[in-house]
Amino acid sequence: MLRRELPPTSASTDHVGWDTTLDRWVRVRTIDAADPRAAEFLDAGRRAATLSDPRLPRVLDAGTDLHETASGERRAVAFVVEEAVQGWSMGDLLREGTLTPAAVRGLVGEAATALDAAARRGLHHTRLTPESVVLGPDAVVRVLGTGVEAALQEDPPAVSPARAAALANRADAVGLVALTYAGLSGRWPRVDDLPGAPGLPEAPTAGGRWDPPVPLKELRPDAPNDLDTLCSVTFGPHEDGPREPAELALQLAPWSLDDLGDALHRMRGELATAEVRGRLSNRDEVVPEEEPPVPFTRPRSTGRPQQEDSRFVLALVGGVVLLGLVLAMWQLRGLSPDDEPSTPPAATSPTATATTSAPPPAPAPPPPPAPAPLPVASVTAVDPLGDGEEGTAPERVTDGDPATAWDSERYDTPDFGGLKDGVGVLLDLGAEVDVTSVQLTASGEGGTVELRTATGGEDPLAGSTVVAQAPAGGEQTLAPAEPVRTRWLLLWFTQAPTTDGENRVSLGEVQVQGTPAAP
Repeated sequence: MLRRELPPTSASTDHVGWDTTLDRWVRVRTIDAADPRAAEFLDAGRRAATLSDPRLPRVLDAGTDLHETASGERRAVAFVVEEAVQGWSMGDLLREGTLTPAAVRGLVGEAATALDAAARRGLHHTRLTPESVVLGPDAVVRVLGTGVEAALQEDPPAVSPARAAALANRADAVGLVALTYAGLSGRWPRVDDLPGAPGLPEAPTAGGRWDPPVPLKELRPDAPNDLDTLCSVTFGPHEDGPREPAELALQLAPWSLDDLGDALHRMRGELATAEVRGRLSNRDEVVPEEEPPVPFTRPRSTGRPQQEDSRFVLALVGGVVLLGLVLAMWQLRGLSPDDEPSTPPAATSPTATATTSAPPPAPAPPPPPAPAPLPVASVTAVDPLGDGEEGTAPERVTDGDPATAWDSERYDTPDFGGLKDGVGVLLDLGAEVDVTSVQLTASGEGGTVELRTATGGEDPLAGSTVVAQAPAGGEQTLAPAEPVRTRWLLLWFTQAPTTDGENRVSLGEVQVQGTPAAP
């Protein structure tokens, strides 16, 4: 359900929408289905859905649909649905003033690392602006539009795929250097094939309009020498500088986001306030039912007590005094010589007295149950970064026979041919338990497997947490540092072992050790 249109920052028309299935806010990018770029736009969106880097917003859906315009006309559109990203863009930060060199290194370095992860999957941005880089309240820097922005490029060059990838990598590297220049100077450099940056003035040039921008130090005298040199050689006439985002990330390292701490604090406060105001403004106003009027009762004066109250208080005090006198006389009578016993009681030793009066020791708590094999309710093969299916018969890993195995598909390389970041199996333990270790038996040598706590949703990898790691081949024990309480365990293979000369996972047996969760 589309709620409002966003200001134009892309060749697509963007809206904020509410996904009634996922019950969350989303960003919807649309272009006319008749646009020649629609097919490439949808293909880029679907391929971007395979990216799992937290710095790249997840693509949730892509397809075509009929959309009703403001004039009531219905037309076919191609759409890509992304998760909505909260936070301040680099453009928002620059509207408050230029940034420190450390903050610029952190923002651009994180963006370069995200684009490097996308480039390894054949996806690029090529249209970076300060609005493309967003600092979230969780202190994670995200890059918006990776993949789909490159697909919306007008008249892409007719070159080979390898040459196109090299040009896209260079375009992203130049865009990242432009972000560095803008972050320190507050000006956007005008360079061939670089989009404009709404809200930022253009950087002055040394000569004509199409000459390179002036050196960074002319606008920011305290700019670090390495960043000034980086901008000068990148925007210079010889097309030097980094050729891809990974190269720029190495030049910027090390970095941190510590200098953005104040901005993060203010952002979190503003977002929390806006969320509360949104809930209050959308809340249904509850009108209380009318109640019958309460009869008016004149309050009593707090000055002098009434006569009946005074008499009652005096009678109460007298009764207490009389009871005290009776108790005192009874105690004195008990201490009189006439009432003393004729023979003294037998002496009691201090040891006996102490033994008799000491409270009994508290019983020791029962020892915790020792870890034991836990039953597994069901096993499911997991391939969220591929077609959703991986291998056959995953239930074999808990049949008690190591000779029967769940085999993944075969891949050209141990990193799954560069097609995905991993495959795995999801174990449902039926109820929450305290897991102490997982023993597995697999064929082959090498590879890497992670033990993750997960959820039982459609994508158990999302939100899962790594608690142990080991080689993927042979007999292995994955033991968390402390017992973990969970119902779902994900065995996630990030590198396939070599099995019979092939790159595949052959998992023969899995046994979970632990104890039932304490109430």
